[in-house]
Amino acid sequence: MELVNIVIAEHHKIVRDGIKMILEDVPGIRVTKTVGNKEELLSYSCSEKNMVVILDLDMPDLDKRNTIKKLKEKNSNISILGISDIEDQKQIKHVIVAGVSGYILKKRGKEEIIKAIEVIKNGNQYLCEESIKALVHDNDGDYAFDVEDSSLTYRELEVLELICEEYTNKESADELGISVRTVDAHRRSLLQKTGAKNTAGLVKFAVRNHILSL
Repeated sequence: MELVNIVIAEHHKIVRDGIKMILEDVPGIRVTKTVGNKEELLSYSCSEKNMVVILDLDMPDLDKRNTIKKLKEKNSNISILGISDIEDQKQIKHVIVAGVSGYILKKRGKEEIIKAIEVIKNGNQYLCEESIKALVHDNDGDYAFDVEDSSLTYRELEVLELICEEYTNKESADELGISVRTVDAHRRSLLQKTGAKNTAGLVKFAVRNHILSL
């Protein structure tokens, strides 16, 4: 049986050591690295086969979308298991669409983390009960995010974040791997859904809904 290589990226050492202790006794699993922050994680090669990264989504200063993207760029076959204390629907949907293979709450027992690894190592997705309840689809089959009286898809949210970072339509298209025309369509949809009249209005909307922090 081929070993599953585990990287544990957890901010709190006591939790990190606890997860390591649990997994070291599981046949077929090898903990190859433990890290306490995103810099250590992203500096690690993550090149082993059958790799699962257990990612603490509550880690300080963690840019979840970009961190997940960079991990996938390092190893396209990597599986990411997000763990968190937070049951917030927005976070769960964001990271699932961003590319995590699984999401479980830290309050769950050791049996669940072992089960999650077993499922996602084969390319499948594992979601704890709370994660499943958080997945609400819009009419287009995309994940929807309820903010104020509007419902933004994940792609619209990505475009909104880039607008707030002063990306041009061309720069946003390059960042997301889509056409400028598609970015412009998402921008028009954002203006319509949020009721904003211009870019400044979109930024205000993002701040008000905690999409952008000042």
